[in-house]
Amino acid sequence: MALMSKMAPAAACACRSAFLKPSTSVIPAIRSSHAAVFRKRPGQLIVNRIKDVCHFYFIGIGFLPVLFCLAYNHIVYGTCELKDYPTEGPAPHHWQFERTPIRQWWAKWFGVSDVEHHERNLAYYEKQGILARWRQIEQRVKHLEGERWDYKGWSYQPVSSTWVDYGRWHALRMRDQYEQHGHYAQ
Repeated sequence: MALMSKMAPAAACACRSAFLKPSTSVIPAIRSSHAAVFRKRPGQLIVNRIKDVCHFYFIGIGFLPVLFCLAYNHIVYGTCELKDYPTEGPAPHHWQFERTPIRQWWAKWFGVSDVEHHERNLAYYEKQGILARWRQIEQRVKHLEGERWDYKGWSYQPVSSTWVDYGRWHALRMRDQYEQHGHYAQ
């Protein structure tokens, strides 16, 4: 062991001197070949970046996790079974009538029940009926205006005598005043 530790520095120097010698080959300054090494071509940085981003978002965090979740759910739970409608106890929820656990989860948290869907449709059709009735009345008014050579008139509001007197006073003041910004006694 002592001999190895004594010989290690000498071996390192010998290896260093053998491997770290400069090469004797001469590199020509001018390349005299017949073809270009780097050919001009359009850049691909943006195209590659778009492909990488699409691959990451669609495959990395989109398609594969959903596929794994569906496979796990299908293996562990399987398909749901159809059961009789319960006669006692609370009534089942609308989402319990879906076929698979994933559909049940989606209908429970994001879907709407048939009753809510029906109520939304009723409200929508009621609003559309009211708007249709308003359009019908407006069309009838326009028809009667054209038929009777009538027009839209604005209501007249009578003017108070106080405002008439004030307007006359202001007009006389502006007429008699020499300059608008000055107040001169007459």
